[in-house]
Amino acid sequence: MRHSVRSALDYFQTNPVLHRNVKDVGRLILGVVALYLDATGGLTHRRLRTLSGQTGVISAGTATAVLFRMRTIGYVVRDEAGGAGMPRRYRPTPEMIQTFHDRMKIELDAAAMLVPEMASICDRLGEPRVFGAVFTALGREAIVAASQPRAELDVLNRLAVRSAGMLVLYDLLAAADDGVSPFGGPAEVEISVSALARKYGISRSHVLSLLRDLEAADFVRRAGRDGRWALLPALGESLRKFFGVVYVGMAFVAAQAAEALGET
Repeated sequence: MRHSVRSALDYFQTNPVLHRNVKDVGRLILGVVALYLDATGGLTHRRLRTLSGQTGVISAGTATAVLFRMRTIGYVVRDEAGGAGMPRRYRPTPEMIQTFHDRMKIELDAAAMLVPEMASICDRLGEPRVFGAVFTALGREAIVAASQPRAELDVLNRLAVRSAGMLVLYDLLAAADDGVSPFGGPAEVEISVSALARKYGISRSHVLSLLRDLEAADFVRRAGRDGRWALLPALGESLRKFFGVVYVGMAFVAAQAAEALGET
């Protein structure tokens, strides 16, 4: 959990382009789905809209907007090789492939701490064959997971689809981490709403709204008027379930990729 949280925050600092344009899990999943489509027959506007609508996390209309945005920032380019009358195809650029390689490897490496057999796949993620096999399996799992959300993770799932929701939460967790037992709670942190808003490119009212949602779920409570908040045990319990689901999913993805590559 510490690896996932701290590495995600560090990655935000090193690759702000991703987080300026992919500030919620819905858009992150859409990027994964785009790479899945590229690995399984081609990335087209129609296929992306259809699958994004099926997930229920992001609308088909938003998929169109995100595809346009991915083109604008140089993550996908039009494939000029298609013939007349064929659906217009797009392909991920090396920049997009490297970005999603680096971001998803964070969770794969965390899961490999629990399932050492995954290490071979994780270490070779930069190889095109391995990358394609991993993102084929990851895309399938992302579509299933997004369309079948787990009720016990409802609060974190709702936070995850809000702009910078998980990044703000991760910031709180990193501040509360005592270096011994990550996110076990209760712990108090002092935060600046204005600083968080500037850091993640969102409004102060949005940060306060995220905090109110966490407070309503009994995950945090105000610990005074000086910007101090207490992280409560219920948050730690929910996070253990959340990351448990993530890591089991990543272990399954690695196993599916290994099978596709003819490895055991």
